[in-house]
Amino acid sequence: MDTSQRAESPAQTHPFVQKLRMHREFFHRTLECFRDEDASFRVAPETMTAAGQVLHAAAAIEFFLSGVFGVFEGWSAMSQRQRGFVDMSWTQGTNTGIEERSTAPEVQEAGRSLKKAAELFDRSMDSASAMFGARTMEELVQVPLPPNPIFPPWFTASHVFEILIDHTAHHRGALAQYARGLGLEPKIPYFEMAEALHEAMLTTGQESGAGAPVAASK
Repeated sequence: MDTSQRAESPAQTHPFVQKLRMHREFFHRTLECFRDEDASFRVAPETMTAAGQVLHAAAAIEFFLSGVFGVFEGWSAMSQRQRGFVDMSWTQGTNTGIEERSTAPEVQEAGRSLKKAAELFDRSMDSASAMFGARTMEELVQVPLPPNPIFPPWFTASHVFEILIDHTAHHRGALAQYARGLGLEPKIPYFEMAEALHEAMLTTGQESGAGAPVAASK
């Protein structure tokens, strides 16, 4: 049987799962220009490394997941937090990378290898897809979160989801600046075109079929 003809499962067509898939693609497109040995690069002495940016984005996904759904099997300590957004101890040392605070072997490896860091990012995204995809949209948009000191009382899982996406995009943008600091040419995350070329086209008003937006894979 041709597997390409199989209908997608409900989880695969879930709006949140589709959005996570799209943003995972955006994140990886930004990472494409890096070399594995760029993992330890910093734009300034007190900033996170390039690998630290990836790991921070990934662990934050697990922080949001455990806050909404409770303890799960993730790679970071964030996955072991109880449901709710009450414990704020995670804010300590947020300007340093996780690889600098954790002794876990795979986290240490990820601090030296952007390839490994990207693998952990993908694991976090897989967890997000599984956990959000297992809930109906009604559950996600209608049921308020338990009382907590961070979010307003009307916040639901869907609001946390949007913050998760926004935070991931924020660190994707930071990585594009890291790439430029290394003299590399990052792609615009949304399609196959270098950022510099895209900016030049916008400045000059040029239009071209080359590098037209590519739809995220489904």
